[in-house]
Amino acid sequence: MRVKYHIAWRTLVRRSAWGLAACVMGFLVLDRVFPLDTTVNYSPVVESRDGSVLHAYLAGDQQWRIGARLDEISPELKKAIVFKEDRHFYYHPGINLLAVGRAFVNNLFHLRRTSGASTITMQVVRMLHPRSRTYFHKCLEMFQSLQLELHHSKDEILQMYLNLVPYGSNINGVKTAALFYFSKTPDQLSLAELTALSVIPNRPRSLVIGHDNAGIMAERDKWLDRFRSAGIFSAVSIRDALREPMNAYRHRAPSGVPQLAFRLRKQQPAEGVIRSTIDAPSQQKAENIITNYMAVMKQHNINNAAMMMIDNATHEVLVYVGSSDFTDELHQGQVDGVRAVRSPGSALKPLLYGMCFDKGYATPHTVIADVPINIQGYSPENYDKTFNANVTAEYALSNSLNIPAVKLLSTLGIEPFSQQLERAGFASVRNEKKKIGLSMILGGCGVRLDEMSALYSSFANGGVYYPVSYVQQGEKKQAAVPATDLLSRPADYMLTKILCSLHRPDLPNARDEASGIPKIAWKTGTSYGRKDAWSIGYNKKYTIGVWIGNFSGQGVPELSGASVATPLLFELFNALDRQASSDWLEPPAEGLGFRLVCSVTGKLPDDSCSHQVMDEYIPGISPSQQCDERREVWLSANEKYCYCTSCLPPAGYKTKWLPNISSELAAYYESIHFPYAKLPPHNPACTRVLDGQSPRINSLTNGMTYIVADKGEQKMQLSCAAANDVQKVYWYVNDRFFAAAPAAQKVFFPATTPDIRITCTDDKGRSSHISIRLRFI
Repeated sequence: MRVKYHIAWRTLVRRSAWGLAACVMGFLVLDRVFPLDTTVNYSPVVESRDGSVLHAYLAGDQQWRIGARLDEISPELKKAIVFKEDRHFYYHPGINLLAVGRAFVNNLFHLRRTSGASTITMQVVRMLHPRSRTYFHKCLEMFQSLQLELHHSKDEILQMYLNLVPYGSNINGVKTAALFYFSKTPDQLSLAELTALSVIPNRPRSLVIGHDNAGIMAERDKWLDRFRSAGIFSAVSIRDALREPMNAYRHRAPSGVPQLAFRLRKQQPAEGVIRSTIDAPSQQKAENIITNYMAVMKQHNINNAAMMMIDNATHEVLVYVGSSDFTDELHQGQVDGVRAVRSPGSALKPLLYGMCFDKGYATPHTVIADVPINIQGYSPENYDKTFNANVTAEYALSNSLNIPAVKLLSTLGIEPFSQQLERAGFASVRNEKKKIGLSMILGGCGVRLDEMSALYSSFANGGVYYPVSYVQQGEKKQAAVPATDLLSRPADYMLTKILCSLHRPDLPNARDEASGIPKIAWKTGTSYGRKDAWSIGYNKKYTIGVWIGNFSGQGVPELSGASVATPLLFELFNALDRQASSDWLEPPAEGLGFRLVCSVTGKLPDDSCSHQVMDEYIPGISPSQQCDERREVWLSANEKYCYCTSCLPPAGYKTKWLPNISSELAAYYESIHFPYAKLPPHNPACTRVLDGQSPRINSLTNGMTYIVADKGEQKMQLSCAAANDVQKVYWYVNDRFFAAAPAAQKVFFPATTPDIRITCTDDKGRSSHISIRLRFI
């Protein structure tokens, strides 16, 4: 009998084992054939660099469902949810058989459903795939719970639960609720707050934060007492939580950095979570400063501003302000001012000067004549409508003089300059390449604030340009960012030193040289018509770009880069980089030289140069002409005439040194009646035609076509720049004598024929010619 019993028992065990194995195999087959879809339709979000949500969008099903990461689910939140919803969560395979049995018995004897025995895993399945409540669907739910447990860890399942749990209206997930009701992430919730959120999902329609806070508080306190009884949390924590008031209400969805959020969503439409490079505290601080500043500017009819800050070491954008008020529909507040194409005014000049340093066309003390010019029909003027005669390149850049900049661009060439801008990522310049001319250096081209800020950031990196990043990337991707050399380190140093020497508007004059003051290199720009005000600065750590104006394009008389944009620039620097270094600018170890030059000409001094200054230069590249400040001339005894080597008498003359003034500078002095040392007329008895500089016709441009409205009535202006020993010039129109006039005097001739040849001859016999065409309308 005992033998038969043992045989029967072994048979039962064997059959049970085979049956269990068959069930497992069947489950695995069904799992492979009918996999569980765990895809969740989350709300797309843009996060800051620390993971906080900056901007959120509705999910595809019009629900707010912001996914919480595992590291945002605090141990306290896990304890509260597991204790309340499924105390055996970590011990069952997705189904609590004891709870199922209890629920079955209760439902059987009460002839209705009194208990569902749903585990957290089963609730996740039900939220993933909502179905009507039937016994078949319950069995299916149990099967899929086993599937979920097979493929996911307990923490991942708990994460799904917390991301799907409903909180009434269209709010789903604990992170969404924490942000909407408490303006916190889940890991920042207090015990009272997380307990309140744990009780709402059971009654999401009757317990609504902001409307039923008293009921939520009562339910919360009941569960806090249960937590204390079970020893889940300390008595002190429970006591503090019970004292915490319930003042929560529904806030607006996160809507920070709206223009950047739209930009990133457009670039990465498939990404559910975009981790940006934005530093949330700096972003908030900058927005507050700009809002307060623009409240004052609006009193002057200046309504819009944009700003961005770049980390010079990582090339990441830390702050992005597309407009000062996104909600200001009256003044197009939704426009992204960082990407808007605007005129840069003088803000492109630093790159030009740096390139000229590199090409050997200038050094900081190179002298340039700031006088009226006409280059191919273009006659620029300075911002203040005045001229400064001879100035150094350093002075011209520091004071943002227009004429020296146009001269340097004419020497360098428009094509090389525009190509360098293209290499620095200026898409707007590339698109307008065939339209731009010399005026581009004064704002005659379109640029964007992000392009300009990245350009100035390259100055902070020794002249090396890196594309800026808006989205955080891995170390390998970051290291692969392509670099472009825009300037050599010596040229970049000379440029930065000049830009650092500008007077800061936020400091009194007496403190400019004080030790410890943070050193910042910066430049302003004001567009024609006062429509755009720029101020862009950089130090070792950061580059900040500011644009102020009206998105409508309306100009304002008070608008300028120096008076409007620059104060905001330094207010931002002082707030965002208080610990800035004051000695970060150091000369490069190689490639930069120092030499004495004549302070008058900027050239290498000779023995007669009495005033010399120290100048930086690039050996083998920078200009090395000898000083020609003065020249030796021979004069008659009464200094009425001058002589050349051909007519120099044996005796009765004197030798004298006179300033060597260029013809364009002499013409300028003549036009303003400024006294200067003129060379007397040449000896009239001399029969030799002198070699020298021919007069340069500067009123009209060779090869140009001019439109004439009134044939025979409209007159064309003739003027020239002649050497300072020239007293009179003679004008010929179509090889016929027209007029004789002093060298600095303007004359006019009637426009009558379409093809005109103009000749100007000075009293030394030197001539120059141009040909123009007239089109009559």
